Amino acid sequence: MIEFMRLGGFSSWIVLLFGLITLVAAGLYLWRPEQRKLGILRGMTVATAFSVLSGLSANLAAVMFNVSQNPKWAKSPDMPLLVMTGIGESLTTAILGFTVLSVAWLLGAIGNRRLVIQSDGMLAG
Repeated sequence: MIEFMRLGGFSSWIVLLFGLITLVAAGLYLWRPEQRKLGILRGMTVATAFSVLSGLSANLAAVMFNVSQNPKWAKSPDMPLLVMTGIGESLTTAILGFTVLSVAWLLGAIGNRRLVIQSDGMLAG
């Protein structure tokens, strides 16, 4: 996990922070599904998604800048391999963020189902 975070750079830590807050919001919604708790879950989902896009963009820009500014790399016959390796490292931020968002919304879906069951029970009772 540490190697994964290292590959993603600083932005992966921001994605992890926002992702953990999103997971906590999803867990709280799952635990006690209430309509008012959806606001923070939705808001943190958007914040996490934007942090993923920002991190991915920053990481890709760093790869392009660093490869082109290093004369040894820029003229190397292995430049495509260097760029592919950099792009692979850049994608770790997206892998982390979108996986966390998937889990968060799995919890949110279960919370939604529980909320519907509670609402149906109130109507029937």
